[in-house]
Amino acid sequence: MKYISIRHLFQKRFRTSTLMAALLTGSLLPAAVPAQEPIGPKLTPRLQELLRDEMLSIRQAMEHIMNGLVAGDSSIVENMAMQVHDSFILTQQLTEQDKKDLMAAASKEFLALDGEFHVTAKKLAHAAEQKDFELQRFYYGKMVDSCQTCHSQFVTDRFPQFAGKAPEGHVH
Repeated sequence: MKYISIRHLFQKRFRTSTLMAALLTGSLLPAAVPAQEPIGPKLTPRLQELLRDEMLSIRQAMEHIMNGLVAGDSSIVENMAMQVHDSFILTQQLTEQDKKDLMAAASKEFLALDGEFHVTAKKLAHAAEQKDFELQRFYYGKMVDSCQTCHSQFVTDRFPQFAGKAPEGHVH
């Protein structure tokens, strides 16, 4: 089975130089964008299950990254950050129909946030490769911010504590 991630689907669907430049610089969206309609109900049951599995894998990787950060173990941080960048479940299990269904359900804003998250994970892996501990902490924080921003904008049905307001913070 061919591997593909949401990030790759995004690149195929929105391949403009302006959008890609903004995505790569991490400055595509402001920190506080109003909540959108939750994405979950728009997804097929199969995509809902795959996305839940993906989020669980990302959460576990984020825990490993945190453990690596506090232990000063850049190899753990690098390995886990690259796994997040490359995606876990979705890259391995999306069928062609799943890809079409996802593109029909996902907004440009959702895909942009997802793409930014994965780009940040790659930057974290690079910082870990360079053993730059300060930059590792910075990018880990940006990843956490991305999680909260996405949940507050697109997953308020699963995270009702975010309903009605985006997390406070800033995007660098």
